[in-house]
Amino acid sequence: MPTQADYDYFLQGDPDEVRLQLIEVTHPSWTNDYRYVQNCVDGVTVTHEDGNQADYTYSPITIKKGKADDDLDQSITIGVADLGELLPFDIDRLRADTANANIKPILNYREYLMSDLTKPIVSVIGLEVSDWQPNKEGSVFVCKAKEMNLTKTGIAYTLDKFPLLRGFL
Repeated sequence: MPTQADYDYFLQGDPDEVRLQLIEVTHPSWTNDYRYVQNCVDGVTVTHEDGNQADYTYSPITIKKGKADDDLDQSITIGVADLGELLPFDIDRLRADTANANIKPILNYREYLMSDLTKPIVSVIGLEVSDWQPNKEGSVFVCKAKEMNLTKTGIAYTLDKFPLLRGFL
């Protein structure tokens, strides 16, 4: 579903305006946060939602959004070119860190207009990196929304309490 920002950009916006796509991948075990911009070779400094400024460097990345932006099943697939020697070492550090081994890396996706780098027009914050596939060109990250809608009653369904369940076994 298009947002008001999409309507403003595509229907009323300046034809020379550039829509910047940025990704940020973070984890507590890593030495630094990885921030990349897809379509600005010189890199860019932007202001996040919390007011902090961050520098993004250029990397030839591919961004493939999931089918829906307005439901709980958001997903983004990121293809990142070779990031040198830092990311593999941080992945190894993540696997070796027993304190943070259960924490998945987090992807934050933002879109800014080149004319206004003070506020994002699209923000998808807090997607978990559910799959990481290294290949000879770089890496592919599959990022999905956290599974927040798992419901549990806390009741143990046993045959002693519910004998009619035997027919379903």
